[in-house]
Amino acid sequence: MIKVFLVEDEYAIREGIKKTIHWEQDGFELVGEAGDGEMAYPKILDTEPDILITDIRMPFMDGLELAKLVKKERPQTKIMILSGYDDFEYAKQAISIGVEEYILKPVSEESLMGELKKIAERIIDEKQEEISLNKYMKEREEIRVLERQKLLHDMMDGKISVQDSLTKGKELGIDITASWYNVILMQLFPKGQMESDINVYSSMKEELCDKIRDIGNKKDNVFQYDQVGDVMCFLEKASSKEELINNYTEGISEIKAIMEDYPEMIYYISVGKPVERIRDVNISYSDASKRFSERYMMERSYVFHYEDTQEIKKTSEQNNNIDINNLDISKISQRSTLNFLRNGSLPEVNDYVDDYFSGMGKEAIDSFMLRQYVLLGSLLCAVSFLEAMSVEKKEITDRLGELNDTMKFSDTADNARIYMIKLLSEVIDFRNQLSGKKYTEIIEKARNYIQNNYQNEDMSLQSVASNVNVSSNHFSAIFRKETGETFIEYLTNVRMEKAKELLICTSMKTSEVGFEVGYKDPHYFSYIFKKIQGMSPKEYRKLKKES
Repeated sequence: MIKVFLVEDEYAIREGIKKTIHWEQDGFELVGEAGDGEMAYPKILDTEPDILITDIRMPFMDGLELAKLVKKERPQTKIMILSGYDDFEYAKQAISIGVEEYILKPVSEESLMGELKKIAERIIDEKQEEISLNKYMKEREEIRVLERQKLLHDMMDGKISVQDSLTKGKELGIDITASWYNVILMQLFPKGQMESDINVYSSMKEELCDKIRDIGNKKDNVFQYDQVGDVMCFLEKASSKEELINNYTEGISEIKAIMEDYPEMIYYISVGKPVERIRDVNISYSDASKRFSERYMMERSYVFHYEDTQEIKKTSEQNNNIDINNLDISKISQRSTLNFLRNGSLPEVNDYVDDYFSGMGKEAIDSFMLRQYVLLGSLLCAVSFLEAMSVEKKEITDRLGELNDTMKFSDTADNARIYMIKLLSEVIDFRNQLSGKKYTEIIEKARNYIQNNYQNEDMSLQSVASNVNVSSNHFSAIFRKETGETFIEYLTNVRMEKAKELLICTSMKTSEVGFEVGYKDPHYFSYIFKKIQGMSPKEYRKLKKES
């Protein structure tokens, strides 16, 4: 129903309009009436009509003054002025205010209804356009999220200037200006399964990650993005160091409270050092990353702070149970090294190796024989890891053979460190190459799924990610990297190509074509088609049939 409000100071005319028009029968609802503008205005604000019909000359407040007030508060309300004065000056003022129609009295029922219906059609079209625009913007939110993530990623890497950070942030609707900043990293694992593929889809993990992201999303001082590898990265800002510390302490407490409901999951959080400049955000990130590399040696949930290094080193030693007189190579190397080979990244290698040797203790590092045991254990871990990835033995030998010779010359702690860095880097680089092939397979599977199910209106990033068995955030990142398009761009293009084919090759109605390609709302289908193709479906069909 289109809501109408009537303002007319002459009672007989007002009653005549009310009684002669079949409001509901013609799709209208009369939501209110008044005898002058002053009485009408508060009622209009309360009833929020789509159309205001008002006389022009009335006591206390005339129609033009009322129209000005209504247009200021409710610009979407259409205004029709009824006037007994064929005065050009009145009409000119009405046009300047934004009045839709200026009609001279007396006006017949047919004439008034005809004008109302024309205005109603415009209102319906505008509402449909607004609905379509909102839906379109919601679908395009994936693109906006990825742009925000890229901005934050570039800030963490120190690849963007202060000015560009502020400008781009403003364009994307985020205000990153503040006096203090710091970076917090977080990652989740199923308990006892850190060695599993962290990118594999888990509805429980997805649900938990969403709850944790919501903590930051509800705060104006926190900006979040997901790194490939399911590491959540939070950039916090505050007006003082004390406020910053209070804010992230409160945030971590909220996360811990959520985690209490998920005893089967473990988490690691690393808090970077507070910094005072935007240009130094990458320093806080680097600090948090260095501490974060210690998670591979931990068997329980832990929060790493930039200021508690010594405590962590002791904890690391305790967790690894290193006893120089009763050395267990498997506890020194295999668990933490295998975890790192599965889930670590190349930028983390140096920090991991530093933490690894530090956790062994000086006495173990100074022992040549124990260093050789440790390096041999690491090499065996690397071989075992690659075999688990179905790599042929010959290829493993080709990859690691030279490093095996290098190990013989690890006569000092520094040389042992260099060897281990080379070993881990080589294996992780190889792992990434194999993962790249795996990603290609995932994307191909996703494309096939989209091609076979694009008619489903409910298809979403989450449903496709679940089908290919990876988390939605990870899928979004690798899909764009592998295809050059976001998921929604790819899905829309698939649907549009099929729609164009149906428009040319069949006599189906536009609404039927839209339904066939996954758009149950014909108005939205036409909106999207015109947005992508630059013309309506009907115009496209006509153009192609004439050519």
